[in-house]
Amino acid sequence: MNPQSWTTQLAGYPYARPLMIIWQIADRSQDPHWQEYETALSTYLEAQGPECGQERRTQLLTEAKSQFERLASLGDGHIGTRLALIRLNVELEDHPAAVTAVERLLQVMPWLSDPLPDDVTIQINRPFLAPIPEYDLLEAQEGLGQWLQAAISTARDQLGKC
Repeated sequence: MNPQSWTTQLAGYPYARPLMIIWQIADRSQDPHWQEYETALSTYLEAQGPECGQERRTQLLTEAKSQFERLASLGDGHIGTRLALIRLNVELEDHPAAVTAVERLLQVMPWLSDPLPDDVTIQINRPFLAPIPEYDLLEAQEGLGQWLQAAISTARDQLGKC
């Protein structure tokens, strides 16, 4: 799969559409993890293809999870990596690991569960995955910060019921 295919695939997600230009023109020269991140993201997106059978899908999701875990172990604390680990654990039905990933995210980014000031603007310079599939199709109408908070809150609630 072409690593740049994320531009095409994520453009189909309403939350991502307004962010595509930012992601495409972002200066990656200071991001030592970008190439591995892009590869891991592409592996995940390949698993979402309509022609991908269940066995191959599980294999690709497992591979993407390993790639994102490697990034985290190398010190990549980017929110995109953390969101991907939540998403992959949810899709692989490893709910304890997904809960742990949510908790780790909230430890380093407590603003995701705190009220945001009205004038705050959140920008994320890498393409990212919604933490749970339901948020793929939801626009960030109230702003990216509120969308992320709602997505994390919903993920937490769903995982708490597992």
